[in-house]
Amino acid sequence: MDKPGPSSSSATVKVPKKRLSDRSLTEIAAQHVLRDGPKARCAIDPSSRCDYEQVSYDTGNIIRHFRTKHSDRAVEVGLLNEVVVPVKKPRVVRKIQIAMDKQLLIDSLIKMIAINNMSLASLEWEGFKQILDPIASALNITLNRQNIKVFIRSAAQNIQTALAEEMKGKLICLKIDSASKHHRHVLGINAQYVLRDKLVIRTLGMVEVTERQTAEFLKGKIMEIVQSYGVTISQIFSVTCDNGSNMIAAVKSLKKEAALQSDEDEDEAYLDSDDAFLDTLNNELENGLNLIRCSVHTLQLAILDVVNKSDETVKAVTSIAKKYRNIKYEAHFKHHGVKKPPVWSQTRWGGIYKMKEAFIRQQTFYDDLALQFPELDLSRHWTFIKDYEYAFRPLYLSTLKMEASHVSLGDFYMQWLMAISEVRRMKSNPFAPPLLLSLENRLNNLRSPMAFKAALYIDPRFNYLHSTLFTPDEKDQIQQFILETWKRINALNPSVPTSNGSDQSTPIDEFEDYITELFGGSLDTDTSTRSSTFLHQLKTLDIEPRRPHNFNVWDYWVQRKSTHPELHAVAMVLLSVPATQVSVERAFSSLSLVLSDHRITLGEDILAAILMIKLNRSIYDAILPNLMQNEES
Repeated sequence: MDKPGPSSSSATVKVPKKRLSDRSLTEIAAQHVLRDGPKARCAIDPSSRCDYEQVSYDTGNIIRHFRTKHSDRAVEVGLLNEVVVPVKKPRVVRKIQIAMDKQLLIDSLIKMIAINNMSLASLEWEGFKQILDPIASALNITLNRQNIKVFIRSAAQNIQTALAEEMKGKLICLKIDSASKHHRHVLGINAQYVLRDKLVIRTLGMVEVTERQTAEFLKGKIMEIVQSYGVTISQIFSVTCDNGSNMIAAVKSLKKEAALQSDEDEDEAYLDSDDAFLDTLNNELENGLNLIRCSVHTLQLAILDVVNKSDETVKAVTSIAKKYRNIKYEAHFKHHGVKKPPVWSQTRWGGIYKMKEAFIRQQTFYDDLALQFPELDLSRHWTFIKDYEYAFRPLYLSTLKMEASHVSLGDFYMQWLMAISEVRRMKSNPFAPPLLLSLENRLNNLRSPMAFKAALYIDPRFNYLHSTLFTPDEKDQIQQFILETWKRINALNPSVPTSNGSDQSTPIDEFEDYITELFGGSLDTDTSTRSSTFLHQLKTLDIEPRRPHNFNVWDYWVQRKSTHPELHAVAMVLLSVPATQVSVERAFSSLSLVLSDHRITLGEDILAAILMIKLNRSIYDAILPNLMQNEES
């Protein structure tokens, strides 16, 4: 049965009786009619756009029309002495059938808040409650901004449980970074690892921190987060971070936590020179927990080695770019359909490149504009602008490629070499020699960690027959590192298959035993049997044929899973090591959406829960059924 809507009582509004003139009602009505021969149209209220029309003029009907459809005007002109408000019938809300249950409703609300960035207060908006309350009533549940937090926290906890199960028995690679929004500081940690021969990137935490981010504090916070998933220090294979000394020192402190470095005196958490500190770490991080410096950040440092953002010409060109935003130049840009050059961000060198590129693209327009406005003259800077754009174009394009969701160490190395190759061909560009030197020096520092070398060693684009990338001594060290990595994998997960196969005897094994029994001696383990051992397969990587620069190394090792199981297991770990921390930076973009100007009062725990759901969407979809079962039980 349909439910009546809100009813309103009838009322009669008494209007003071007007004294009419000698004019009759017929005369008054005639003044508010448009005549066209015998036809007549209503004209008492032009604003109403009334389309009432008579084929033959009838005074009685036209007066009745005025009183019923234009009662207010009828009173004003003297055709009616009182306005009668008719009794409104209760509005009947028609029932409809929709497919809805508790899980779908809760899922929708969680997604609106965590995925689509609606505020918790939206559940108490009047308009939204008109939609939500009837549905919640039919499902016999109560929903508001307080109890929806229970479901959000529960969902985040279920995601954490699912991630803990995924990471069990695996070596994992971490990415860490920190950012601030509305004076609130957040530490972000991502984990990368292989799941069924596919790389997955998970957000372990976006945690608000209120203390000074010293190395010791960061180390403690990182361990607190990973241990909440049941992950031990022995499972952490690598940590990728920027070149900030506090981040680097935190990784060193984690290294000590893992008992993988000597008990030397602690360095200060904050050092004057990041590079000097990093150089001292290279030998310490050869095994176990490996420090990887973010390649995108290091590339930016290489560029700033050549042209710093405080360069006088950069500042002069930037100053002119800012002047274009003055309202007096607006009409010129609109008339010619030219976009203003971007003003670069302090944290991204790419903005400087895009500003220069924008100038070159519309040089004629800017030269013409300078003829009218001398303060915008760029004539003294065009040579600098063009040389800069040409020299740094390969690096800008490399940066874009490095900002993919995952860039392996081998792929990053190839991108860097391609940029060096492009710069080497710029014989006359004044930026080329110092840029080439900086790129080569920075690259040598980047590839110093043993995990980086091992990633290149298993990559047939770099390590192949007659390759000179590594010396014989380096190869011995890398092979030992790979063997130790295999031991770590096997210790965490002894069920990983090996090339030795099952312990059970086969008919061939039994026949070999029979020959030994008849004639004595033993089978030569350096030939047929030894050829399939891990160490032998590892050494034969030196005689692999060279592969092209665009070769898919991941697929190459997936296809060797059955023939090289130990090497496959190690290769999956090495190929999972991230060269950049871009995914964490993207997570901070989500933080800006969640912690908007209208949501700055979100509590620390609910903020972390919302981000956990938002940044692990695929896991959230998988745990939703269990979430509702747990709530109902």
